[in-house]
Amino acid sequence: MTLSSRHPAACLMLALCCFAGSATAGLADPAFLVVGQDTWRAAGGADATPRLDAQGHAVVLVEAGPADIATLARHVHEREQRCGGFFSFPTRAEAEAFLARSVAPTLVPRGGYPIDNQATVAPWLVEVSEPEIRASIAGLEAFHNRYYASPTGADAAVWIRDRWLALAAGRNDVQVELFTDCNDCGGQPSVILTIAGASLPEQNVVLGAHLDSVNWASGNPLTARAPGADDDASGVATLTEILRIAMSTGYRPARTVRLMAYAAEEVGLNGSQAIADAYAGAGVDVVGALQLDMTNYHEAGQVDIEIISDFTDSGLNAFVAALFDEYLAPLGLTRGSSPCNYGCSDHASWQAAGYPSSFAFEGGGLNHSFWLIHTADDLLANMGGDAQRSVPFAQLGLAFLGELAKGGSGPLDTIFEDGFEPAPAAAEIAAK
Repeated sequence: MTLSSRHPAACLMLALCCFAGSATAGLADPAFLVVGQDTWRAAGGADATPRLDAQGHAVVLVEAGPADIATLARHVHEREQRCGGFFSFPTRAEAEAFLARSVAPTLVPRGGYPIDNQATVAPWLVEVSEPEIRASIAGLEAFHNRYYASPTGADAAVWIRDRWLALAAGRNDVQVELFTDCNDCGGQPSVILTIAGASLPEQNVVLGAHLDSVNWASGNPLTARAPGADDDASGVATLTEILRIAMSTGYRPARTVRLMAYAAEEVGLNGSQAIADAYAGAGVDVVGALQLDMTNYHEAGQVDIEIISDFTDSGLNAFVAALFDEYLAPLGLTRGSSPCNYGCSDHASWQAAGYPSSFAFEGGGLNHSFWLIHTADDLLANMGGDAQRSVPFAQLGLAFLGELAKGGSGPLDTIFEDGFEPAPAAAEIAAK
C-alpha cells in the first residue's frame, strides 16, 4: 500500500522505472480525478480550480492523461508514503456528479452500537486458524498478478468466488456474485457474498478488502509479476477466515451481511466506488463498513492494529475501538490510531457515499507498513512465511460481524430477533 521512506534510494529507483514508458498500461485513456488540493499541488499538478467534495473536503477535479496519473501516483507513493489518494472517473460528468451529490450525515443504527453478543463472538476467536489464512494468501499470491486489467486479475476474482461458495456449503440464505457494473474496472469483477439477515434483512453490514494487486516497480504493470501477498491478499484471506468460521458454526445474522472483495482499488478505488454508489442510488441501508487492507506485516515495537482516524466515521471507529478493548485487549493485544489521508483505501468510497466506515490497518500506520508492497517481492516468504499477524484482524472482524450484525450460531429458530439495545455514548466508548 505504500513505499517506505526507510529505503529512499530504492523507492526512487522503483519510481523512475515504474513510471517510464508503458508504466500506465491499462490506463491509456484520460481519466477525471478528484484529488485533495494539497496532494495535487505538492505533486506539481497544473493550476486547478479549488472545489469541495460532498463532505466538505478541499479537492480539485482534473482531467489527467497517463503521464499526469503517473506523476501523481509517484508522489503519493514516494512522498506521502501511502496508497490511493484520489478517486478516478471515466467521464467528467461522473466526476461532477460525485462532487455535486448530496450526502446525508451518517446515522448511528437504531439502538446504537451495543456490545452484548459475547456468547456468539467469544467462541469464534479461538477458532481463527493461522494455517487457513496462510493457505488463502498463498493461493492468491500464486497468480502472476491480480492487476485489474490483466486476465489473471479476472481469474483471481473467480477463484475467490469459488472459494467462498465452497465455504457456504450450499446454504440457501447465502449467495455469491461477481459484480460487473463498473465502467473502469478493466474487466475485473468485484466479489460479493451475501448472508441474508434473519430479522433485519433491510439493514446491511459490510466487511471488505481489495482483490487486485499491482507492481509499480516494473515498466508494465499489466504483465509484471505482482503477488500482492500483503497488499491485499492478506485482507481477502482474513475475510475468508471470517467466513469460514461463521459458516462452520452455523451463524445466521439478524442483519444482512455482505463480504466484498473489491476490484481495481489500486487505480482509483474503482470497484468499491461502483458498489457504494450503486447502493446509495438504490437507497440500500448500510449500518457500517469495515475495510481490511494489509493485515500481515508487523514492525517490532508497534501496536498490533491501527484504527485509521481520518476520512472514516468517528462513531463507528469508537465502536471498533470498543470491540478491540472487549475482545482483543484481554489477549494482550494493543491498538493505536493514525491518519491515512484522502482516498487511501476502499473505506473512503463508503464514507463518500454517506455510509459509516472504519479501516483497520497494520500497527504503527503507514510509516511502519510493509515496504515491499507494489513489487514482485510482496511475498508471504518476506513476511516470515506465516500469517500470524493476520490472526488479530480476523478476530476483530469476527467481533465486528457478531456485534454489528448480531444473531447467533445454530438453527434459525434459536436466534433472537433484535437485541440492539441502547449503547453507551460514543464519547464514553472512545474514553475506554
